[in-house]
Amino acid sequence: LDLISSGWFYIEGEFQLGRTLPFVIIYELFGYLPYLFVPGLLVAALWALWRFRDGRNPFKRKIFLFLFLSLLIGPGLLVNGVFKNNSIGRARPSQIVEFGGENQFTPAFVYSGSCAKNCSFVSGHASMGFYFIALGWLMRSRRWFWIGLGIGSLVGLTRIVQGGHFLSDTVFAFWSVYWVNLALGRWLGIPSPFSYK
Repeated sequence: LDLISSGWFYIEGEFQLGRTLPFVIIYELFGYLPYLFVPGLLVAALWALWRFRDGRNPFKRKIFLFLFLSLLIGPGLLVNGVFKNNSIGRARPSQIVEFGGENQFTPAFVYSGSCAKNCSFVSGHASMGFYFIALGWLMRSRRWFWIGLGIGSLVGLTRIVQGGHFLSDTVFAFWSVYWVNLALGRWLGIPSPFSYK
């Protein structure tokens, strides 16, 4: 599936579509968002912890802490800190022989050593897109979870179209962020979006 899905966008020896303006904008935007969100959410979390310290509104007191930690741990530490730099050394689609590169394709979870840093598995940009599933916890709504999933899927598609990541890189980016959110929600006592109708 990885080779097939990436192959759909490999046209005349290159990933041409990935250089078109809409995909470039998405790529650049989601690369910069963490630099805006991290300090903003940190300030919001500290303010909410202080403002609602009397315990009268535990949801408002904890939700910004949830949003901050979700970003810091999910796309930040787990995806970009652990997986991309310390995992299976997977080469990106544009770096493998099938798509004009020099490295061999390796499936997800199979160590290759083709890459030492900033590797293909998993997608950092897609994880930032999937971070928006946290809207489901914030808005206490399944609908907002699905909206976040749609945003992440669009960013993941962008990286596949650009030859930057395989389909499995984006799928496991979602699961990485999702499980972090579930764990944080349980720890902080914030219900899952699927607790609501």
